[in-house]
Amino acid sequence: MRKYLFVISYTLLFVFGCKEDDHPVPNQRFTAYINLMLPDYINKDAFVAIYDSYGRRIGIGGVIVYRVGDGRYYVFERYCPHDEELTCLVDLEEGNTSAQCPCCESRFFIMSETGDCIEGPSDYSLKPYRNRVESKSNGTILEIYN
Repeated sequence: MRKYLFVISYTLLFVFGCKEDDHPVPNQRFTAYINLMLPDYINKDAFVAIYDSYGRRIGIGGVIVYRVGDGRYYVFERYCPHDEELTCLVDLEEGNTSAQCPCCESRFFIMSETGDCIEGPSDYSLKPYRNRVESKSNGTILEIYN
């Protein structure tokens, strides 16, 4: 009897204790580099980037980048976590503090590192990506990676 309780306990612990990330946006492994000194990016508080400075696609549908200040950035995937369609890419709204999906009309707060949904049907926030800034001889480079 003890043996069965032991097996059942560990099975339940394994099944319910090891929860995978259930975010609907697929995991896309990449590393991208954006030269922040280029005209498309210099002195902008927020921008959309689909390709990096080497012409490689960033993430699934590109990224939204928000400059926090002090050399820090928040970077989010544009692929909408609610619609899960490549035709439904989140885009910046006027004012650059939020982004909206044209399909489900969910709005996301990009001035926060979590990219929370602030309006609409989405149960998920935007998928954030890690990043770091490096100063090099050819300019200031934003490295985005997952």
